[in-house]
Amino acid sequence: QSVYCLVSSLGESEDAIASMGSCQLLTSLVLSMCCHVLSTTAWLISAFLFLQAYLTYSSSVQAGAQRGIEECKHQFAWDRWNCPESELQLSTHKGLRSATKETAFLHAISAAGVMYTLTKNCSMGDFDNCGCDDSKAGKMGGRGWIWGGCSDNVNFGENISKQFVDALENGHDSRAAVNLHNNEAGRLAIKATMKRSCKCHGVSGSCSIQTCWMQLSDFRDVGNYLKIKYDHAQKLEMDKRRMRAGNSADNRGAIAHTFSSIAPAELVHLEDSPNYCVRNLSLGLHGTEGRECLQGGKNLSQWEKRSCRRLCHECGLKVEERRIETVSSCNCKFHWCCTVKCEKCTQVVTKYFCTKKNKSSRPQSSRRRHRVRNR
Repeated sequence: QSVYCLVSSLGESEDAIASMGSCQLLTSLVLSMCCHVLSTTAWLISAFLFLQAYLTYSSSVQAGAQRGIEECKHQFAWDRWNCPESELQLSTHKGLRSATKETAFLHAISAAGVMYTLTKNCSMGDFDNCGCDDSKAGKMGGRGWIWGGCSDNVNFGENISKQFVDALENGHDSRAAVNLHNNEAGRLAIKATMKRSCKCHGVSGSCSIQTCWMQLSDFRDVGNYLKIKYDHAQKLEMDKRRMRAGNSADNRGAIAHTFSSIAPAELVHLEDSPNYCVRNLSLGLHGTEGRECLQGGKNLSQWEKRSCRRLCHECGLKVEERRIETVSSCNCKFHWCCTVKCEKCTQVVTKYFCTKKNKSSRPQSSRRRHRVRNR
C-alpha cells in the first residue's frame, strides 16, 4: 500500500505534495504496526516457552518441595520446633517474616529437595531436554580409573531449581538476601553429598581399570548434612547505620559487606529463635504440651532417648504414660488371583506425652509447713 501511494503521488495533480505526506504517514503507521506485531510475537513466544517450562517442571518442583518438608519433619521430629505446618510458607512476601535458624534450615532443605527431584527425574529420562552429565567422560579421574558412565546432571537440577525457588524472593532487603543465601546452601549440600560409583573392567574381573561416575546420595544424607549446618548456623549482625528502607544503595552495600565473610555453604539467620516450649498463636507456635516423646525404647539414638527431658522436663512439663489401643492389619494372606486379605489385630502400646504438672501439690505443702511453724 505504501508503494502504491508513493507512485500515485508522483502525478501531475496539484495535491502531489499532500499525497506524499499522507503516504509517508501511512508507511510509518504500517512499520509501527509491524514492529508491534513482531514484539508481541516475541512476547508470546517467550510466554509460551515459560508456560511450557512451567508445565514440564512444575510437578517435579512440587514433589521436590514436599520431599524437603518431609525430611524437615524427620530431622526435627523430637525437637521443640518440629517443622510445623504454620511455618511452611517460604516466601517473605506471603507471611513468613522470621529469619531464624529454623527457617534457614527450611529454606535450605526445600531448595535441596527441588534440585534433588529435578536431577533424579532428569536421570530417569522424564525430560526431553536433559540427559546424563558427560562433561568429564573419557578423562582420567585418578589412579586406575577414568570418568564414564552416566553421572547425575546436578547442573540441570540446580539451574531449574533457581528459576523456581529463588523467584519467590523479589525483594532486596536483608531477609530476602538471607533466604537466597540459604537456598544456595541447600543446593550446595546436594553437590557436597554426591558419591562416586565405579564399575570394574579387565580380564577375568581383574579390575585393572575402573569407570566411575557421580550420583546423588540418599536424600536422608542431605538432610543429615544440613542438620549439622543448622547446629552451626551463624547469626548475622547487619550494620544498622548503613541500612535504609527500601532498595537503596546503602542497604545493598551493607548486605553485600555482611555476606562477604560468610561461606556459601553455611546457613545464616538474622533473629534469635523464640521459646518453642511455650504456646504462641501469634507466631503459629503450639508449644510442647501434648507432644509425644520417647522413653526406654530399643535402637534409639542418644538424641531420641533424651527427647522426654528436652520436650517435657526442660519446658516445665511432666511425662505422662498412656496405654493406647492401636488397630493394624495382620496375618495377611495372598489369594490367587490376585487379592491380599488381612485380619485386624488390636495391640496395646505404651506411649509418653508432655503434660502440665499438678499445681495443687505445691500450695498444700506450703500450708502444711505453715501449720508446723505455728505449733
